[in-house]
Amino acid sequence: MRDWRLFSPRVTTAIAGMGAVVLAALWTPFVFWWAVPNAAMTETGHLLVGFVYLPLVAWAPLLATVTVDHHRRHRR
Repeated sequence: MRDWRLFSPRVTTAIAGMGAVVLAALWTPFVFWWAVPNAAMTETGHLLVGFVYLPLVAWAPLLATVTVDHHRRHRR
């Protein structure tokens, strides 16, 4: 059977870990969406946009969880 891994598990873990950190830095400010008033939006629009962007905040912890699991399965 052919080995499909292009990179070592250590490299993939490092890349995914850096991706989780970058995503956390990018999307964490949206957690505070409701604390910052916006005069150009209605109250309903503000709430709707907040809920639309909220799933983006979940990407960083989800990627970090998958990265840790990958590291545990492939460590030597």
